[in-house]
Amino acid sequence: MPVKPFPYHVVSKTDIGRFEVELAQLDTPDGLAPYSVVHMRPFACCAAFVDGKMAFVRQYRYAVGAYQLEMPAGGMEPGELPQEAAARELREETGLVCKRAYDLGTLYTSAGSTDELCHLYAMRCASERAACAPDGSEQIEVVLLDRSEVERMMDEGSLCHPPLYVAWVRLMRAGLLDKFFSC
Repeated sequence: MPVKPFPYHVVSKTDIGRFEVELAQLDTPDGLAPYSVVHMRPFACCAAFVDGKMAFVRQYRYAVGAYQLEMPAGGMEPGELPQEAAARELREETGLVCKRAYDLGTLYTSAGSTDELCHLYAMRCASERAACAPDGSEQIEVVLLDRSEVERMMDEGSLCHPPLYVAWVRLMRAGLLDKFFSC
């Protein structure tokens, strides 16, 4: 039987740029305990495949103080459908154009501290690329990796993008990973 959650009392909410920070208190048997949640708009992310390779973007992430290799992703605009956002972000960040999308579902990226919801897709892309148009705050390098390179980097821990692992498992379990790498 599930444990009943502690009563939750919001103390304050503050908008900070792209986020809203909610400070709260949990009413525990030992008294009030501080708690906080970061509210974020949902985003879309895609495992993009072109000519037998998987597309990644490398960019500096200030939160971790290092360059990260990630799948193309970005926040959804108001009224935008998740698949549209994924295809738009793919085109803006890599210049790749989606020919066919496969819905891989959703995931919460860090449910202990944020409500950030990721809509995840696998996309087969056209070989020819359009011009990239990243946001003004983005400095992006497009990196195309074959399956053995992705697996090696996953094994050594140099690919640290959680949606990648969820996409990988969901494609494997659906019997589609080999097919996407062969497109």
